[in-house]
Amino acid sequence: MIQKKVIDAIYKKYRRRPVSPDELNIPLLFERLPEDAGIEIDGNDIIINSIDSRSPFHKIPVNHIHAILEFDEAVAIVLHSSIVFISKEDGSVHVHIKEIGMSLIDRLRGIMGSAAM
Repeated sequence: MIQKKVIDAIYKKYRRRPVSPDELNIPLLFERLPEDAGIEIDGNDIIINSIDSRSPFHKIPVNHIHAILEFDEAVAIVLHSSIVFISKEDGSVHVHIKEIGMSLIDRLRGIMGSAAM
């Protein structure tokens, strides 16, 4: 499994989408993943058939992808606030959803709330 430090580094390094989808390593999805993953391209969308069609990760617009990366055991599709890991071994999918930090206003409310006590 990919460690939290690595995941945090991925989010930090790939904050922005590439200028052109041509910069993404899309062939990696077909070269390194088993057929069980059910990867297809439909127009400007990547479809992962091993994910339920009701899931927001079933159909991913290519212009939303920040990077496609290869790891020892998986291929990762990096999005703004999530990473879809697809196993090279069996095509199983694991999704990491980025934790949302407190906004400045939330932090100020917390400070003001604790100061009022």
